[in-house]
Amino acid sequence: MTSLYQDENANGQGVAPSPTGLWRRWVIACGAGEFLGIAAAAAIAIGHRYLLGEPVTAEDKLLNLFFMCLAGVIEGSILASFQWKILKEVFWQVSRKQWLIYTVAAAVLGWILGMAPSLFFNDSAANSNGMEDMPAIAFFSLAALMGLFLGGLFGYFQWLLLKPHNRRSIIWIPANALGWAAGMCFIFLSASLPDASTHWALIVLYGALGGITAGLTVGAVTGGALLRLARGR
Repeated sequence: MTSLYQDENANGQGVAPSPTGLWRRWVIACGAGEFLGIAAAAAIAIGHRYLLGEPVTAEDKLLNLFFMCLAGVIEGSILASFQWKILKEVFWQVSRKQWLIYTVAAAVLGWILGMAPSLFFNDSAANSNGMEDMPAIAFFSLAALMGLFLGGLFGYFQWLLLKPHNRRSIIWIPANALGWAAGMCFIFLSASLPDASTHWALIVLYGALGGITAGLTVGAVTGGALLRLARGR
């Protein structure tokens, strides 16, 4: 059973990092990963809209979904890379390639499930005005529910890699679900701030700010779970 406090760590060294330091660096890693990942996703979305306009036909919507899947690949890759640098101190049996593939798969699936309903089941007018007219409690409740579901996806995919090395790693799923439930509220809030007249650079900035606050929130919650797994036998 892996533990942060085993005699030797991934590099065969006898000194293990402190729990406080591990949690802090994990939070920073998640914040930085989502800061860059969401900013990149926002830039891709803006570039698609500027070049091709609002998707109207089925072909346009499929192309839009493809670009958002690409955003998911980029976001997942960045987040996974930052996370793995800290994760390897506890679960050194998990390779960077494995963590990258499973995290990217969760991110892409999350983007598909998050974007498809608004693309294919709502007309553009209803989609553009519905969020603005929604009461705050309904707005943030929707964000939290989506975060709970998508966070569960992240947790499940990553747990598949952790479970062979720690019997208690099942806590990784609810930790991600709760972390993303809170973090998604910041992403929704940042996405609701721009309007049709907002400059593209400001839209990317809003996305980046939403990403870093969401990432720090997710990191704070999942970092607690990582500490429990590191201490557990």
